[in-house]
Amino acid sequence: MLTSASQCRSAAASLQQGEKKIRVYDLRLETEAKTFKLFKIAGRDFNDFLQALHKVFGIPSSETFVVATTDRIVLDFDRFKELQDGTTLYLLQHEHQVLPTATVENISFMPHYDTLIKGGTYEYYASENKESLAYPLAELIDNSLSATAKNTGTRIIEIRMQFDESLGKPAVIVLDNGRGMTTKQLNKWAVYRHSKFTKETEEDYVRPDPVPRSLNSDISYFGVGGKQAVFHFGNVVRMISKPVGLPDVHELVLSEEEFERKEKNKEDIYSTTILNRKPGDFSHVSEDERFLRTIIDEERGKESFTAVVITGLKEKHISFLKENFDAWTRHLAHIYHYYIHGINGNDLRQGSKKTAQQPTIDIQITLREKPNKCPRVLNLREVDDDMQTLYINSAADTFEFKASAGPGGGTVEGVLRYHPFLYDKETYPKYPEDPKDPKDTCNEERKIFECFWNGRLIPGTKVAEFDWCSRKHNSRTALDIPPECYRRLSGVLFTDDNFQVTTNKMTFMDLELKLKNNQTIFSLVQNGQKSFRGNIQKEFTQWLRTCNENFDKQIKFVGFKEIKTRTDVPTKKMQHPWAVFSAIEWGGKTYKTGQLVKTHNTNPILYGKVVQFLLYGNFDGDVYATGGQVEPKALWDMTKIVPISKIDKTATDEAIKKNIDSDSEKLPDKLNVEWPNGNPLQNNDILSAGTTLGKILQYKELAAYVAPHLVNTGFWFKKMDHLTELGKYTLNLNTVVHETNAVSFGGRALPKFTLKFTIKEGEAASFDISAMSPTLRVGVPFDIPLQIKDGYGHSTTLTSKLRPELKCCGLDLSYETFSSSGTTFTIKNFFLIFLNVSLILCCFSGIPHSLHVKPEETSIDVENGDQVTFHVEIHDEAGNITANPKQIVRCEVKGFPPVVTDCSSTGAGQLVTKPINLKIIKGEQQDLKSYKNIPLVIKGLRVLPSTRVSVMELYSQDNENLVLRNSEKIEWIAGGLLENLFYKLYDEADREVPLTAEIASMIKVNWTGDVFLEDLVQGKLPDLQVPKRVGEQRFYQVSYQDQSVSVSFTIVPRPDEPERLNVALPQTTVKLGEILSGNISLELVDQFDNLTKTLTPTCVNHIKVEAEGLDKSAITFKWQSSCAAMVTGIRFESGSLGPRELRFSYSDFVERVSIKVTAGLPAQLKLISAPEQPLQVLNDHGISKPFVVQLCDDWGNPSPDQRVVVDLKTSPPGLTVKTNVISQPVNAEGKASFVVNGLSGPKGCYQLQFKGSFNKKPIPGPSVSLTVLPDPKKPVSLSVEYDTSVKFFAGSKFPVFSVTVVSDEGSPITTFNPAAVAMFIWDGVSSGKKPPERIRINVVANQPVKLGPVSQTPTPVVSYSKDIASRTLVENMTLKIMDLYGNPAGEDLGGKVIITIKSSDGERNKSFPLFETGASSLAINLVEGKAHIPRLAIRENSPGDNSSTYVLVFKPEVYAHLITLAAFELPFLFYNDAQNQQKMSELTRKKDELSSAIEKYNETLRTYEELLKLLTGKVGHLAVVQDDAAAWVISWHIRGDMDCVITKTTEAAQRIYRDTQGRQQVMALDSVLVSPGNRPLPHIRNGYPLFEPHGNPVYARELLIYPCDPESCDIVFKNILGDTILIDDLDSANNYRRAVVQNRIQCPTILTRQGDRVSGRGKFGGAQNRAPPMATLHMFGAPLPQQYHSLMEQIELLRQYCSAVSKREEIERERDDHVKKIASPDVQQKEKDLEDKKRQLREIEKELGMLFEKGVDDFILILLNFN
Repeated sequence: MLTSASQCRSAAASLQQGEKKIRVYDLRLETEAKTFKLFKIAGRDFNDFLQALHKVFGIPSSETFVVATTDRIVLDFDRFKELQDGTTLYLLQHEHQVLPTATVENISFMPHYDTLIKGGTYEYYASENKESLAYPLAELIDNSLSATAKNTGTRIIEIRMQFDESLGKPAVIVLDNGRGMTTKQLNKWAVYRHSKFTKETEEDYVRPDPVPRSLNSDISYFGVGGKQAVFHFGNVVRMISKPVGLPDVHELVLSEEEFERKEKNKEDIYSTTILNRKPGDFSHVSEDERFLRTIIDEERGKESFTAVVITGLKEKHISFLKENFDAWTRHLAHIYHYYIHGINGNDLRQGSKKTAQQPTIDIQITLREKPNKCPRVLNLREVDDDMQTLYINSAADTFEFKASAGPGGGTVEGVLRYHPFLYDKETYPKYPEDPKDPKDTCNEERKIFECFWNGRLIPGTKVAEFDWCSRKHNSRTALDIPPECYRRLSGVLFTDDNFQVTTNKMTFMDLELKLKNNQTIFSLVQNGQKSFRGNIQKEFTQWLRTCNENFDKQIKFVGFKEIKTRTDVPTKKMQHPWAVFSAIEWGGKTYKTGQLVKTHNTNPILYGKVVQFLLYGNFDGDVYATGGQVEPKALWDMTKIVPISKIDKTATDEAIKKNIDSDSEKLPDKLNVEWPNGNPLQNNDILSAGTTLGKILQYKELAAYVAPHLVNTGFWFKKMDHLTELGKYTLNLNTVVHETNAVSFGGRALPKFTLKFTIKEGEAASFDISAMSPTLRVGVPFDIPLQIKDGYGHSTTLTSKLRPELKCCGLDLSYETFSSSGTTFTIKNFFLIFLNVSLILCCFSGIPHSLHVKPEETSIDVENGDQVTFHVEIHDEAGNITANPKQIVRCEVKGFPPVVTDCSSTGAGQLVTKPINLKIIKGEQQDLKSYKNIPLVIKGLRVLPSTRVSVMELYSQDNENLVLRNSEKIEWIAGGLLENLFYKLYDEADREVPLTAEIASMIKVNWTGDVFLEDLVQGKLPDLQVPKRVGEQRFYQVSYQDQSVSVSFTIVPRPDEPERLNVALPQTTVKLGEILSGNISLELVDQFDNLTKTLTPTCVNHIKVEAEGLDKSAITFKWQSSCAAMVTGIRFESGSLGPRELRFSYSDFVERVSIKVTAGLPAQLKLISAPEQPLQVLNDHGISKPFVVQLCDDWGNPSPDQRVVVDLKTSPPGLTVKTNVISQPVNAEGKASFVVNGLSGPKGCYQLQFKGSFNKKPIPGPSVSLTVLPDPKKPVSLSVEYDTSVKFFAGSKFPVFSVTVVSDEGSPITTFNPAAVAMFIWDGVSSGKKPPERIRINVVANQPVKLGPVSQTPTPVVSYSKDIASRTLVENMTLKIMDLYGNPAGEDLGGKVIITIKSSDGERNKSFPLFETGASSLAINLVEGKAHIPRLAIRENSPGDNSSTYVLVFKPEVYAHLITLAAFELPFLFYNDAQNQQKMSELTRKKDELSSAIEKYNETLRTYEELLKLLTGKVGHLAVVQDDAAAWVISWHIRGDMDCVITKTTEAAQRIYRDTQGRQQVMALDSVLVSPGNRPLPHIRNGYPLFEPHGNPVYARELLIYPCDPESCDIVFKNILGDTILIDDLDSANNYRRAVVQNRIQCPTILTRQGDRVSGRGKFGGAQNRAPPMATLHMFGAPLPQQYHSLMEQIELLRQYCSAVSKREEIERERDDHVKKIASPDVQQKEKDLEDKKRQLREIEKELGMLFEKGVDDFILILLNFN
């Protein structure tokens, strides 16, 4: 039965009361011994504590004292409540009292929890193998800089290298005059990863204010570097510190040896003591650290300080510090350059600017080696060859900028420096330790910027150039700047702690990523102030150009000739002066006038001789300059002046001459024109429109066309089918140069052909209808004018008499006449068809003529109370319904009000009378008359126009022709402004109405609410802003008197002139080597991104696209009908990963877009981390350093494709590799790490091969060669030697076995423990584990010593009855001669066996039964050592005593001499009563059965005892769980396995299975395979979390506590629970699973503390995935609380104490009894007799002259005590 979890936890809850103890030193008087007293303060307040102090230390109530902590914080009621367990307190006279003696304080410095969550940062961001000891020293200097940050005076940091053995052991001491540390702070210093952010909540950490260059000294950051540094140097560190304002000095010692000792003794490793003492007290210093006495003696008079003393130094570090003093001090000076020299650095040049306040930081190094050798002393301020000093002093100019890295991203200050070329060499400084040119990085990305973090160098990170300062992004605007100028730049970046660095401060984690983000804004800094104007790229380019022109001295001009003025220079001020030279020296070559040269990067490429060299400026001799111009004379005396940098230095004279000759032969001389179809055209011919002209391509504008050259036909132009435009034409056929389309070459015009002709109109072919009224009325005549056209739309005249033909459907047509005038033809009336052209006219109804009313009956019946409905229509003369203004029809019924309807719009209407209600008399019908044919009355009226406003006019003063008409649509430039818009008002007589304030106030506009009355009075309307987007039509209205008079119009925005080229990318990322999917759309848009539709289909021939590493072979340009060009085939075949700029250009439009280039398809594996080669491994040993392979594409770029699986294989296959995983997918960074735990195989050379697979395709990988060496310490076999001729007799001793343990390399191992060798014996074939060495022996029988039966014979019971069965003694019994151990031993012996009967008690006169033959003895033959007895019985009515026991004696007699064999005796019972014989026979049988059963039980019990040793227990009993919820859900999850029995061997499991007939679940540990170690949770890869999980996920098995045999239990629950995860709630479980699966990782089953389960397949919900109530389950028990064990120890102590008290009381009772006995009268009488005897003895001795008083006394006393 499993223990209920609730019962265990209720017991644990009762033991949770704890005690709090503190120690108190009484330091009031110097004469008292300074020991401490422990006080229990749990449940006490401050008053209780003070009373206890008075009592324990005997303090009078009148005496005053203070109770303070070791940090001299005086206690009060509140601070007393905050005391922690183990706190040390002082009793002092006052809080500033000097300590009379040193005290110790216990501290604990358990590593902070950040050790777990940030432990992998250092390993992930490696330190680039920096091995200089300057970097660990820098960690200690960082602490000192932070400690001295608030010093008002000079900040002093000393590093003393104490290597003088006369002063003690070697040591490194770092001292500073900072604020010091209290004991609390010193304790926190010892805690690993107790960073400044952890301190914020406790000490109110305040981030320093921003300062120039971020020199804020806030660089003691992570709580890691100091500890790493001191234990990198040595194995012991002593921290000595005196905090400011306090009198005590505190010392803390951490030792590697002490850690190991505590671990060995199983003590608390992370606890030690702090020594608190007065300044100058070095009484505790040992002799081998006597150098400390000087340091401690210097403490007197110091306000505060800290000293770090490192001893136990490694010899290699001591040698390095001695031999490389200059190197590591130079590194330190480089790291803290700006802290030492200020924000402008160490500028040694005269006239350099100095800051107003120089830094007051002194970092001094002292190296003391030998007693007679002067110490080396160096202040880092004196170092003048660190890299920053070299950069600053070799720079000619600087360019300062700032970068803002987005919201919360921090600010970076940057400085670029230019190192010019001077005369014959570069001035870019070289590294003192490395002669290689640091800027010689032709094949890799240059790293320009050194990076400083809070003013301190981060040596492992250098940042490459930014886009705005790189040549590839400035190639268009900086064509005149030589490329080498970009390699003369150095730079430095200053950041604050908004950018993350690794814990060892070797590399930045995110600097370059943030700075190269698109949101980062760079701005220029001028005179220390940030400039918000200008473009930084433009400013940098101008600065670099200026540096090149002013500081570089690269080209030497020699052979000065004259000063001249150049008229070919467009800028007038640059035309003079120009110096002319005859030669230059450039790049190691000399160029002179008359020398052949070739240009490059010019259009066209020039080949010719140098005429002269030109340099702008007033010179009179040889001079150095950065550039100039050269004038080469090319073919046909053509000259052109180009920059000297355009000279191709690789061209040879032979190549130049060959090219000039080749070009000369290609020039054409004459142009012939032929007309292939026999239709030649003569000069000044006149042609009709549409005439075919030769074979020439048609175009509507004058232009030049290029025809390709065709074999055998020359240059062939297509025919111009339709010359349709009228006018005069000139046909020019020009010979052009293919590359440039120039019509001249070398100053000579190329051949040409010119032809002039005229095109006139053709014959009449069609006509257009001229403008006419769009509406016609019936009966009103009209004219139709026609405009005669030729076939191409040109007006022409008719050539013959033609009559119009009229056709119309539904009308009676006629016309009066027609006329023709020039190109106009006019006809009368209606419809006309002429030359298949039709005219459709729309006729309208006429004027009103009659009124028609329905129904048409004269008498209408209507019921009383109903309404009468009349339908009315107004017809014209032809009977058509007509609609005209003010058509009102009126209907009157006598006695009822009239009704009217308006037929103005439709010409028809409906009249409904009021209900007809009349008084009916006797039911008779009543007649009413309706007057429906009332005669029309026509009167003439004359209406005069009124003076009210009836018309509004809008116009623009800027354009007199712009008058805005009502409901008009106006096209206007998008985003434009319609200004100077005015209005006028007119009355009905078209008179302009004067504008007054009253009238102006009634003007309303709908496009703005800001209307100024003054402007409206002047007739001016507000300016109107046109929408910026094409397609956004807007309705505008100007109204007067609530829109009674208004003008409305609609503005349709149209695009402006093209402003830029718009590029739309289908996606923003592309893989290297792959074509960008989709089409890139190119459009010309205006300033508001409106499509201008100015692109033409021919634009695809002029569009260019450029980018770094772009493969242009696959790029295609296509025209889209939507005025856009489509670009496809974008593919990058080289270059680095990351953002890449695509540059699209068309005509003068250039657009740059950024696209991110990611790694290409996985193509190879690279080994980026591996052990050093050659690699030799001992057999069955592992390799400590893991193999890390990186997945890369074809270009070697890291590929993060996690679909690739990496396999580890061996070649040849004889090598066995033991790893945690033999095949695994790469992680998110494309890396896979393999840790080889063991290699086993024969000696030889092997290869570890790393191969990948992607979509079933192999990916090649690296191979690592290694050599497997045999392990001389590994035992692999046993060599056993013994006397093989010896026979093994049963029961005899084994011979001597000589055992040798053979190693892997074949040599004997002599260092093993002989007790480790064991020998086992099996009967038959061994079971279980095969022993390393087996010897098969044949045991033979020993000497024959007895005769015995082959099988056990039961005790016979016989009687003398007639039944032969009752008289049978034995039946079918075989006897054999045996040795002492029952083995057959007489196969070669023969003889007889004499059978006799004797009494069991040896009586001779007893009557004995006789055998069946009547004899008292029988003889049986003994053949080959055995005798067979078929039956042996007694005679019927044989003599013998009833109920007596007799013995059958089988005595062997063999023929061999000197062999005596023991006889076999078989007891039997004899009865002369058959009934008793039968009863005794039955009892005897039961006795034998019981004996046999007892033996079997004993054997079974022995088996069970062996089985219990192999039994581990039931699953539910193997573990306990602390958390109730975890115990509940885990017990439910494995409820089917809770009663499973665990055994250690399969044999034991099978035995239990058989014994329980298969009803009991069993599991054998030797049949279970689980992976060793503990793998991380699925969301952790390579020690780094893929995401931040919620719900506190943990493996469920990690919550189990194993009271016994933890190794076996761990195997059990790894097999049962596997990787099942426990998490807080179901939402967290589902979110966790989703995040894991999205990272392509298998997610195991997840349990929640709320009782839910999410299976490994993602299924959850339902009763099967919900745990039942806790009371219905058998659950894991809860562990006993720690206080239980404490109480048990106390109970045991009390039990021992009770036993001791009982023994003492018993002894006391015995002593009292003894005392009482001595005081009894009997004893007193004996004492009196004793005195008498003594007296008599003395008298006798006196008489004998002898004195044996003492000896006799003793003897008598002994007798007395004995009595």
